Amino acid sequence: RVIESCLAAGARRARAGEFTRRAVANGKLDLVQAEAIRDLVASETAAQHRNARLQMEGLLSVDFRALRDELVRLSGLFEASLDFEAQTVEVAEDEIVEQRGFCLSRIDGLLKTAAAGERIRDGLRVVILGPPNAGKSTLFNHLCGNDRAIVSRHPGTTRDILEAELEIDGVRVVVQDTAGLRTTGDEVEAEGHRRAQGAASAADLVINLWAYDSPTEAAPGTRAEGPPAIDVRSKADTRPGVVPEEGWLRLSCTSGEGLEALRSRIAAVATSGVADLGGAVAIAGRHREALTAARGELVGISPGDPPELAAEKVRRALVGVAVSYTH
Repeated sequence: RVIESCLAAGARRARAGEFTRRAVANGKLDLVQAEAIRDLVASETAAQHRNARLQMEGLLSVDFRALRDELVRLSGLFEASLDFEAQTVEVAEDEIVEQRGFCLSRIDGLLKTAAAGERIRDGLRVVILGPPNAGKSTLFNHLCGNDRAIVSRHPGTTRDILEAELEIDGVRVVVQDTAGLRTTGDEVEAEGHRRAQGAASAADLVINLWAYDSPTEAAPGTRAEGPPAIDVRSKADTRPGVVPEEGWLRLSCTSGEGLEALRSRIAAVATSGVADLGGAVAIAGRHREALTAARGELVGISPGDPPELAAEKVRRALVGVAVSYTH
């Protein structure tokens, strides 16, 4: 009733994000912190929540400001060489090279966190790949904790890509079940095969499943190309005590053997580069773009460049970095 009385007296309801926008406009928050508020509201996993909270506290902003200060110093060195050129006062080239190295080191350090940031926000994309009847759908159901996929002894049951989201060690993981890979089958299976290969090429991690009771019992060689893979020998309960090939993991969804080991391996990939969540993570795509552009400007400075041109390149890098976190 109080709110209704205020509205009747001429007030209006705040628009979505209006108080955050005002905080940015008045210098109380920067863009990174404002984005962190949005990410905190939208967070679904522990890692997303922790990272958004840390960014709200300004950890990434501190790193961006430190980089900006280094770029200002580099710009000052070039500007000084121009301003005092008439007085034959020269800035030592070694000092410029050293300062540029500091700037590039800071940029590279932030860029290394970009992949981890995207993994926190978008999740690790895991594709289960293998021939028909290797147990892909059964494993998919076990990872999901429910019967999402139809399981049958008949090959070619799964013809399209099934997808489910889960959380492993606080990190979002998107698991995809795919059609069995084989050369025979109708045109629908062939399309499923094509989609499976496409999903695997776009994945962050592939679970390469090969059953012990496969008609071709020998496991294939490890994938030489594409994303990282976990090689798994499924249906281990049909070959008790058999030691798998080097680098392969024994797995049985019937007895539960190897399931925890597989989860641990997925978690290791999911949290790689995200293990230290106490640091700043450049999580937004525009952060990566600004940092990459700034790095390109600095790398593009050649020893033979006129000071005016070099100073302009540093200025562009400086403006790009500053805009990426301020306004």
